[in-house]
Amino acid sequence: MTVADSRSISRRGQALLVETRIGSGAPPSFSPWHSVPGAKVERIELNGGGRSSQAVIWLPEARWDYRPASLAAANMLRITTAEPAPADRSVLFQGFITAFSSSFTGGSGSGESFSAASERCGRIAKDYRWLLSVTSVLFGQIARGPDDYTSFGTSSAAPIDDRYRLLSGRRCIFNQDGRPDRDPEDLVITDPACEIPIFTDPDRGRYWTARDMIRYILAAPYNAAYDWLPIPDPADLVGLDDDDFDRILSHVVVDRLSAVEALDLICRQLGWSFREQYAIGADPQICFFKVGSAARLSRTSGSTVTLLHDLHAPAAGEAVSTAVAAGRKMLWSMSLSEDISAIVNKPYGLGAPDRFEFTAELVPAWPDDDLVPDTSESLANLYFTDADLQDQADPDSKSFYKYYHLRGAYCLRTVGRRWSLNESGRYSLAPFDRGVPFDFSTVIDSKYIEDADGRRLYAPFNRRLLPALTRDKDSLTSVGIKVEFSFDGGDTWQVIPCAISSLPDECGIWIAEPNLAELVDKKEGVLSGGDLDGVQLNFFTSLADDKLEARSFKTGQWYTRVRVTASVQLDRRLARRADSIEGLGSPFPQLAIYDFSDRYGVVKRTAASIYHAGDLEADETDSTDQFDKHLESIRRAYQDPSISGLFVLDRLWLGDGRGRPDFLVGDGIDRITGRNYRLARSSEGRLVYPEIVRIVYWPDRQKTELVTRDLRFVEVPV
Repeated sequence: MTVADSRSISRRGQALLVETRIGSGAPPSFSPWHSVPGAKVERIELNGGGRSSQAVIWLPEARWDYRPASLAAANMLRITTAEPAPADRSVLFQGFITAFSSSFTGGSGSGESFSAASERCGRIAKDYRWLLSVTSVLFGQIARGPDDYTSFGTSSAAPIDDRYRLLSGRRCIFNQDGRPDRDPEDLVITDPACEIPIFTDPDRGRYWTARDMIRYILAAPYNAAYDWLPIPDPADLVGLDDDDFDRILSHVVVDRLSAVEALDLICRQLGWSFREQYAIGADPQICFFKVGSAARLSRTSGSTVTLLHDLHAPAAGEAVSTAVAAGRKMLWSMSLSEDISAIVNKPYGLGAPDRFEFTAELVPAWPDDDLVPDTSESLANLYFTDADLQDQADPDSKSFYKYYHLRGAYCLRTVGRRWSLNESGRYSLAPFDRGVPFDFSTVIDSKYIEDADGRRLYAPFNRRLLPALTRDKDSLTSVGIKVEFSFDGGDTWQVIPCAISSLPDECGIWIAEPNLAELVDKKEGVLSGGDLDGVQLNFFTSLADDKLEARSFKTGQWYTRVRVTASVQLDRRLARRADSIEGLGSPFPQLAIYDFSDRYGVVKRTAASIYHAGDLEADETDSTDQFDKHLESIRRAYQDPSISGLFVLDRLWLGDGRGRPDFLVGDGIDRITGRNYRLARSSEGRLVYPEIVRIVYWPDRQKTELVTRDLRFVEVPV
């Protein structure tokens, strides 16, 4: 409406124009805009974020089955104000016809109970976010293949413009597991001219910022709606230049999400949202805005995308005409709720359980009495190689085979084969007597495993060995669980190829090699001294020697040792909190616990790992700082009272008569003038305002409906 009309108490109802563009072909091309005579606008609903806006129109003079080409499904539909000069019109809605709404009823009765027959022919349209969501779904990763470089694999390799692969077998996850997987060199697209970030291996990668993610999601390779919603360079979108989009977000999973859902997911983590904006003669634009941070500025001031508004409720005895003459936005009705019950001012966050790589010796997980070496016949029956056993008609007649070979009739399957970290103390007492339970503080830095008083932060529970964090330099995957043997009390260690499995119910291993005597010392040495002097040194004879010499494992006398290099998940997880600030929201510490185990954690290779000083890299992370920032954003978002409202204005506030709209999704409401009631709340030195999340125009009633969001829900995901 014009300024003069906005100040007139006897203003006329505002007319709206309905226009369409007819589509032809598949995918469609569209005709120029032309008006739809007789069309009435029943309702326009404008939404922000991932929820599409929609409009409902109807044709009062048409039969219910009226199907003109101009109002066919998938045609474009635009609703504008009706100023004489097109350049002065405000575009209220633009989108695509997605549904027909048809109905009729027959007349009945007579006299006072007479009900006339009626028919209705309507259309429902949704905005461009709907089209983007149904045409553009994210999956796989865009990356460069060997043929997308010049001189691939050499020092002079260089990426080729417009060349990339869509790797459908990889999931679209930004900074997966907290690792940097963005290619340092953007993909250059020549038509339309832009540069977009793409994926690469974390060994060569950099971290994705939120801006990088959005540039990727909206870039031409994924934007299947480009012909109708062209975004030549997503970096140029309004609002995306804000410093908030420099933030690095960890493990953002957008695989199989639509582009709109992915945008919504990322923006919610930043406290931002987005909307569509329209103008006569221009393509629709996606515009980003920070939730709850509207400023008292006009839309003519450059990049300002959100405004503050005052609404007016006349004071007792005040003449309505006075407020109208002053151009106040008059409230016809209002419903307002303010509530502190759902405040969260002390959020706790739980990350993944801590995981550490280290090297440690294992204990024999069998009673000493179960190993009885056969020293008969001058040690001839002590052990047998597989070649020796082939000459035996009845191998089970030999105690070595019968009890200690996997194929033996009465094989004792733990002897020599089961080795444990003894983390729960299962093997500390009789009949094992292997000493005190394993002390994790001997291999893990105290800052991760001890409290301020030096008390250890774990309990004697059984766990299991996990693959090491160290990566093989060739395959770039984990080196797995490394098992080493020693026959000299731990002075030297060696890897002996054999079948070994990790125990499922404790930190331990089981040696699956059928014949333990085949695990021979690499130096092919012999035992020296004692009952087995001069006997070949192998794993079984070394164990037999420890037993026959009555050495005590508990006191460190055994020569036979086994150690592993692996990772273990402990009892604690990365757990952080953001403390409440006095004077904000509620005087009580109102708590909530959020599970972020898929995003944050501590994964470290310790100095106790044999790989620590080597040149192999490890998959390590400590996301404590990022976690703290996320919890702070949650506290800032939820520490204020709920202020949600429904405001109905007594006019259609559609625009200023010069092409600029009065209200947009994302704008804020500062106060109710006339009653001098302030809706803004102070939050850590800044003011936050109830944000308009939905605008509904009712042309027949000449009313504008504003729905504001509960200030606690400023789109920070939990």
